[in-house]
Amino acid sequence: MPEFVADTHPLVWHLTRDAHLSPRCRRFFVQADAGNSTIWVPAIVLVEVIYLVEKRRLPEVLTSQIFALLEPPAVNYRLAGLDLTILRVLPRVKREAVPDMPDRIIAATALSLGLPLLSRDQALAAVEGLEVIW
Repeated sequence: MPEFVADTHPLVWHLTRDAHLSPRCRRFFVQADAGNSTIWVPAIVLVEVIYLVEKRRLPEVLTSQIFALLEPPAVNYRLAGLDLTILRVLPRVKREAVPDMPDRIIAATALSLGLPLLSRDQALAAVEGLEVIW
């Protein structure tokens, strides 16, 4: 079963059915919803969503939707916690290329899992060894 790591925008756009989500990424989320792929959600993505909900930039319902996706016995969506493996990979994501720390953590999560990242962020595409799908 194919597996991917989700950046914040693609996950939010999938849940809100936003037209900004690329057709290619949308296909992977639809496959996950049908049980045919797995989407890993880095913990920092959930932190960012909570922050944006608190600032009223995203609807409050998104937080509960994401929690529902990740609650056991969910297998199609999995939470990728911030752990030592990711922290050891983090220095490979150079600050000069990706200045935003949450983006660096998301990239390091994908690298540590050895999975492609669903993201529109072009800076992340420059990270050595990281496959970015948009």
